[in-house]
Amino acid sequence: MAIEGSLDSVDIQDIVQLLNINRSNGILHIENHSLKGKLYYTDGEIINAEVEGMGGEAAAYVLLAQHEGSFFFQMSPHSSPRAFTRSIHDLVLEAARRKDTIGKIRTSIQHDNIVYLPLVDIRIPHLAKDFSPEELQVLKFLDGQADIKEVVANSGRGAFEVLYVIYDLEQRGHLKRVDIYKLLEVDVHKKLFGKATDIVLSEMLVNDWSTESMVYADCDTLEIRTQKGNYGEVNFVSKPNVAADRILIPREIMDQLEIAMGEKVLVKPLLHPT
Repeated sequence: MAIEGSLDSVDIQDIVQLLNINRSNGILHIENHSLKGKLYYTDGEIINAEVEGMGGEAAAYVLLAQHEGSFFFQMSPHSSPRAFTRSIHDLVLEAARRKDTIGKIRTSIQHDNIVYLPLVDIRIPHLAKDFSPEELQVLKFLDGQADIKEVVANSGRGAFEVLYVIYDLEQRGHLKRVDIYKLLEVDVHKKLFGKATDIVLSEMLVNDWSTESMVYADCDTLEIRTQKGNYGEVNFVSKPNVAADRILIPREIMDQLEIAMGEKVLVKPLLHPT
């Protein structure tokens, strides 16, 4: 049974249940602008899933939440192992529950460029015992530098699981948001004598970072992300006569990162430069 179409006109849940009724064997491919994934069918049941390096139930819930893009069912044998035993009915219900939950979470955590600092030291045994294994795993990656996207990538857990844990920990008062991402306008760092090698920031901006948390007080390395998606780690110094919304970059570094004068770049201090 080969079926294909657009998720703009057909509900993904109708597709997966149709394949279930027909006791289909094969692979349902789902693709849109942000992901490519597969749902593996054996005798009409989904036994495994893959999407963006994730597998199992977590991947299935991501795919069952899609409402745009295209789908195609490849009716052919596959060798995917069974990763879970939930029925189609249970998977669809859980996917709907997660969709409602993530909607609630996103009223508080509106994007993934948020950085958190734990307000508890889980290295202390009697404090660590108050948290679940899932919470301890996420807390391990919340160091005041990694944003939510990085925590998801580093923890190996699904986005829903990480967001749910972070939301719950923040509601219980165990996490503090730190406002360290800044969008700054680029100007050329010109030096009358010698060679300009460091990026220059406003002393006020650097003080703001220290106010957010003293872990940034001695930080001297900066992460830069450009509008073209280029990434760099560079040393910086602070000066009082620089505007808080500006960043002065030597021409050599501007050329390396393909940054134009007047462009805006996203920056944050790095505690653990690579």
